[in-house]
Amino acid sequence: MKEVLNPRRLWLLIRNDVVADYRILLLASGALAVLMLLFSATRIARFDPSDFYYARWYLAMLFVWGPIVASSSFKELHDKTKNEAYLLLPASALEKTITRLFRTTIAFFVYLLVYLTVVSALIEAINQLWFGRHNAVFNPLNLPANISAWVVVGNFIVATSLYFLGAAWFRKTHFVKTAVALTVIPFALILFAVFLASILFRGSYSFALQQDAAYAYYLAHKTLAQGLLDALKAIYFFVLPVFCWAVAWLRVVETQVSDGV
Repeated sequence: MKEVLNPRRLWLLIRNDVVADYRILLLASGALAVLMLLFSATRIARFDPSDFYYARWYLAMLFVWGPIVASSSFKELHDKTKNEAYLLLPASALEKTITRLFRTTIAFFVYLLVYLTVVSALIEAINQLWFGRHNAVFNPLNLPANISAWVVVGNFIVATSLYFLGAAWFRKTHFVKTAVALTVIPFALILFAVFLASILFRGSYSFALQQDAAYAYYLAHKTLAQGLLDALKAIYFFVLPVFCWAVAWLRVVETQVSDGV
């Protein structure tokens, strides 16, 4: 087991990633802090402080910054100038995958919470000194009522898992290609659903009648529909991320075996 998964090697890989990427992280964090300061000062100057100003930033960073980080998880894997050094690291493909998975999920999520808490406190201290008023400091325990913390975390894990797979699968422009794939595939599924509905409710002559027929069908099979919905939720929140992580790992194994070709 230690040949495939060794805690010390995992720790060394994580430390190696931190040393290699901390400058980029600090640069991105600084740029975002400046943007938050400018927008926050503009809002305060208009006498429009908000209790949930940073909650919006939190969501934006989770679902924009998070996928960007995830899509760069295996940048060395497909870079002909760097992949030799990465593939020759004394670690298994599983350890390399777990290390990058840890960085894009747990590490990023914890860092974002700490980062927003600290930066919001500094920004709003400046606003208080300059304007005499401020936005509410970010508090992850005091999010708006319409933001379910567990649903947000679940969707974040799903989103990053998809971009994590894209980082391992595509050789270049990982973020863009993954975003395009995530646009085309759902669109194709919607077209298929519309086609299927048109077959099921072919006898209906208007959209209103089709809605009535669909609702009547739902009422007649409510238990089945609810069970199907619960199954789809389980697949979305649990099966899909694990599937993406597993395929990404297999892609790393394939690349490592073929020497990055």
